Amino acid sequence: MTTQNRFDADLTVRSFAYVAKQLAQGAAAPSALYEQILAEAEKHRAALRLMRRDMVEKVETALRSRTLTRGEFQRLCDAAVQKIELAQQSITRIAMQYAPQRLAA
Repeated sequence: MTTQNRFDADLTVRSFAYVAKQLAQGAAAPSALYEQILAEAEKHRAALRLMRRDMVEKVETALRSRTLTRGEFQRLCDAAVQKIELAQQSITRIAMQYAPQRLAA
C-alpha cells in the first residue's frame, strides 16, 4: 500500500471522527443522532471499500504489465486489505462512542 493510500485511509477515519463530533454537538435526540452517525459511518466505510478496490485494480494492472512479481502483488494487496480493515474498525469504534446509552450517561 502506498503512502498516499495510507494517508487517504487515515484521512477518511479523521473525516468521520470530525463529522461524528459535529453531529453530536447538535440538539438531536440520542437515538436519532446515533442513526445519523451510523449513516455517516457507512458512507465513510464505502469510501474505504472504494479505496481498497482502486488499490487492488492498480496493483493488478502492474502485475499484468509485469512491473510487479506475484509475491509483490500479494504483499501489496494484503497490506491494502489490512490497512482498510483497520480503518473500518476505527470508524466502528468511533461510532460506538456515540451509542444512545453512552450519550444519555
